[in-house]
Amino acid sequence: MPAHDSSLASKAFGVLADDGLVVAYRSHQDALRFLSSGLGQANGIALLQGPTGSGKTTIVNEQLAWSRRDAAVAILDGAHLTPQRLLTGMMSQFGIHTDSRDDELLQQLNKFLSHEVQTGRAPVLIIDNADRATASALRLLNWLSALDVRGNYALRIILTGKERLSVLLQNDSMRSLIRRNPAVYSLNPLTAQETMIYVRTRLIAAGGERSEKVFTIDVCNKLCELSRGWPGPLNERAIEVLERMTELQSARRIPRVIVTRDGETMAEHELTEKQYVIGRTELADIVIEDSYVSKMHAMLQVYSNAVVLIDLNSTNGTTVNSRIVQKTILRNDDIITLGRYRIKIDGAPELSPEMDERIKASDTLIMENLEDMRRTRARRTIKALKHQ
Repeated sequence: MPAHDSSLASKAFGVLADDGLVVAYRSHQDALRFLSSGLGQANGIALLQGPTGSGKTTIVNEQLAWSRRDAAVAILDGAHLTPQRLLTGMMSQFGIHTDSRDDELLQQLNKFLSHEVQTGRAPVLIIDNADRATASALRLLNWLSALDVRGNYALRIILTGKERLSVLLQNDSMRSLIRRNPAVYSLNPLTAQETMIYVRTRLIAAGGERSEKVFTIDVCNKLCELSRGWPGPLNERAIEVLERMTELQSARRIPRVIVTRDGETMAEHELTEKQYVIGRTELADIVIEDSYVSKMHAMLQVYSNAVVLIDLNSTNGTTVNSRIVQKTILRNDDIITLGRYRIKIDGAPELSPEMDERIKASDTLIMENLEDMRRTRARRTIKALKHQ
């Protein structure tokens, strides 16, 4: 599967992403410690706030998994939450099965809470997006906040919302909740370094390869800038990057060479590998059977944005468009002349500025690459002979 496949983008950053995959960053970890500490305090309450896409839901779901180990937990979405949904949702998730009338539900809930507190397992209520709950639901929440059993609060509470969540602490109708003196933690965005770790980790976890090639440092810095470091917008931007790369990859032509002799086509090669040796030996990638050609005559180095030709100190030299060259970037329709053979370049990428730096690589490095290739092919040949 290509690293930029659209389904891979969805698995890494979209609707198909693994809910269990959490890439923690500093503010994420600090928020978890804050929630855990808040639930462990005598007042047993904590408020978590941040903008849309800041990761609040991910964090409270992680806290939910921890809290369920030693207590009953109910988590509800506060968006348009009504008293009826709040009450029935709590009882259902607490495992309280009842056919009672509405006016008896509170009594049953109170009885359950009293029993749990006396056994040292005060239940936890998490309301995500609490700032979007109806006024009547907030009044019921305020009533629940006041319940106590022998001097201990009957319900531990976590509320999340946008920045205006702290406004609840100034509302006279929430006096019981305010008396519990809840602490508030405001989430911080990812840094540029955390952004790079985040996107690369998610891509690798989804099955992608060479994440550092897809999400380069420059790309990660731009993603951090555009998303302002918030996980939600960052996921959306990362998907756009992968989809754009898919489009570019589909549109990009694969360069190829056409080998002719005396005007007759002898072979065609699509340049799908990183490098090709041209020479008279059978170990060459592109074999030219001409006494003019050296055993290891020249090398093609293939990049995403250029095809580079390098003469390997051949006896008779290498000619491109009737000009002897040692090293050059090949352009579309260039002709390499080797004795009676012509090699035409088709579909070569346009020259980009960064390629000027790449082709300045030392000849020593090039020869080291060639020696490595020779050794690899020699081992392959020996192995084949032994097999025969």
